[in-house]
Amino acid sequence: MSEIKIATMIKELRGGKGISQETLADVCGVSMQAVSKWENGQSCPDIAFLPLLAKYFGVSTDYLLTGRNHVAENMDNDLVSNLSKQELEDDVLYIIQYRNGKILDKTQWDKECMENRDTTIQIQFADEFTHLLSGLHVEIWGNADIEAPDANMNVSAGGNVNCKNVQGNISAGASVNCDIIEGSVSAGNSVNCNTIEGCTSAGNNVSCDMIEGDVAGNYISCHTIEGDAKAGMHIEYKNN
Repeated sequence: MSEIKIATMIKELRGGKGISQETLADVCGVSMQAVSKWENGQSCPDIAFLPLLAKYFGVSTDYLLTGRNHVAENMDNDLVSNLSKQELEDDVLYIIQYRNGKILDKTQWDKECMENRDTTIQIQFADEFTHLLSGLHVEIWGNADIEAPDANMNVSAGGNVNCKNVQGNISAGASVNCDIIEGSVSAGNSVNCNTIEGCTSAGNNVSCDMIEGDVAGNYISCHTIEGDAKAGMHIEYKNN
């Protein structure tokens, strides 16, 4: 058993779960000093603790010991098994993350602590491919940075959405930063865009050049709003 590798894995997995050494010690029924020694490579957990640690962190014992994921066949089986438990829909392109030997799906993303939500998924669509996406919904369990000439699709993400032009609606758990959106926008945090042709709803501030539909947010700063505007604090119309 590699004490250095398992020390690194325990420390990374504990940090990823957002728990303290004391919490992990309570789970294993050992002292906090024992967990500290595991993570510093001063000692190694008894082999009897490995299944418990692996189950608690949702990884395999092989990953715990070596830092390597399952072999490809097992990874595929786990992926299909876990995805089959999700409420998946037809005509939806799901983009997911595989972190620490497990799928970071919608349920896991919602449970992630804030410091672990900074990973951005770079998504590139060729021009020829975007034409095939007409009417398709793309769902990202994480932050999305979309590069496409003119994406003809609806997008939803657990975190932020950064993009250029989208010919559809965007729903984000955090912020939306795009150029032109031909549909509506719903964001848990802020919205920063050039033009939004539909309605806009934000949990925080809205800053755009033009919004052709209704807009609701905390602080609204736009040049032109063709629909109704409702702000929690202030509405400002930018000057040319």
